[in-house]
Amino acid sequence: MASLEAEMLEFIRRGLDHHAQSCPLAPRAILLNPGNFELFGWDELWGVPVLPDDRVAPKRFRIDCDGSAFGIEDEIGEAIAATAPALIPLGPSAPREDEPTA
Repeated sequence: MASLEAEMLEFIRRGLDHHAQSCPLAPRAILLNPGNFELFGWDELWGVPVLPDDRVAPKRFRIDCDGSAFGIEDEIGEAIAATAPALIPLGPSAPREDEPTA
C-alpha cells in the first residue's frame, strides 16, 4: 500500500495536469490543509508554491489560480448584500383598456 505522501503527490500531479488542460491560467499555488502541509513539509511542487489553507479538508488539495471559483460563495453573498434597491422609473402611461378615464 502506498504512503499518504505518495498518494497525495500522485493526486496533485493529476490535478495539475487536469488544470493545465482545462484552464488557460497558470496556477498560483497548491493549497493544502495546514496539518498535511506541516506533515509533508513541501514548499514547492513542480515549480508551484505549496501553501497551507484552513479551508482545505485533510487529505485534500486545491489548485489556486486567477480562474478559480474557490470561495466564490462568499463573494456572491457580499455582492448580493451590497446591492442597492432597484429603482423603477415611473412615467406617463396610457390607461388600460378596462380602466376608466377621467
